[in-house]
Amino acid sequence: MANIVAPSKLTLVRQYLAFRRKLGYQMRSAELLLDFARFADREAPGKPLTTALAVQWATAVQALAKTRAGRLGMVRGFARYCASFDLQTQIPDSYLLGPSFQRVRPHLFCPAEVRLILRRTRQLESHRSPLHPLTYETLIGLLASTGMRPGEALRLCLRDLDAEQGMLRISRCKFSPERVIPLHPTTVGALRYYCQRRQSLFPCGETLFVGKAGRPLSARRTEKIFRRLTQDLVPNSDRRTMRLMDFRHTFASARISQWSRQSQPVAHHLLLLARYLGHRTFNSTWWYVSSDPMALRAASERFRHFHKECHAS
Repeated sequence: MANIVAPSKLTLVRQYLAFRRKLGYQMRSAELLLDFARFADREAPGKPLTTALAVQWATAVQALAKTRAGRLGMVRGFARYCASFDLQTQIPDSYLLGPSFQRVRPHLFCPAEVRLILRRTRQLESHRSPLHPLTYETLIGLLASTGMRPGEALRLCLRDLDAEQGMLRISRCKFSPERVIPLHPTTVGALRYYCQRRQSLFPCGETLFVGKAGRPLSARRTEKIFRRLTQDLVPNSDRRTMRLMDFRHTFASARISQWSRQSQPVAHHLLLLARYLGHRTFNSTWWYVSSDPMALRAASERFRHFHKECHAS
């Protein structure tokens, strides 16, 4: 009986890429996987994929630890595919080289910075649109007072605001189910005033926040304006600039810091915060607890136990 020749790793990678693309994945890691296949065919031709071989390739470059872990993670997905054809295939452990993704510490705004940024919005040019300064003042104020994601705020429609009940409906998105959040009376007043001005100037359209000619604001344009408003401010984060998303981190961290100083249990507050922010899992909320370990140590420990209990149940 003739021996069956195993396909080369290059052939298997091409098959794997075609398979994943049929499932809708873009496979931006294609070139790296092809590079690994050539490496494997050169170093261990005709042999099963092993953890040692994957680690050798992943660590062959001078790069950050998370980059090497990411390279190994790409091979891990391919190894799972190969294991369905060859039982001798070894699948590298998930954290063999550490985590491939590390969160970047966000900027936490102090109240004085928020007030300064809001004052600066009133000085924005109005020749593009008479609503331009008020749009950014209201948008930034809403992000600071609710902790919404910037994308959620930009997708808001006029009908999403219930000024009488003081509630705001946030549509379902990729990361969160639809939810309704309560608003502070001052936030309701600011939104009510903005809606009146917006409808008097641009009565057409359903989008709440609009730019030139009443068209919806784009995320790219909004971030550009925000960078201009904060260009001379020094961030306390790992980034060079401040982002609109940092208002969300500031909101959550401020709530948790306040609760951590209270004597009553904080776990139920954290559960409410997770729902309020639209988190599907507590892992997302845990990031806000652990982002400032010195100031939030008490809340961090309480939530750690709460998080473990949720997973154990």
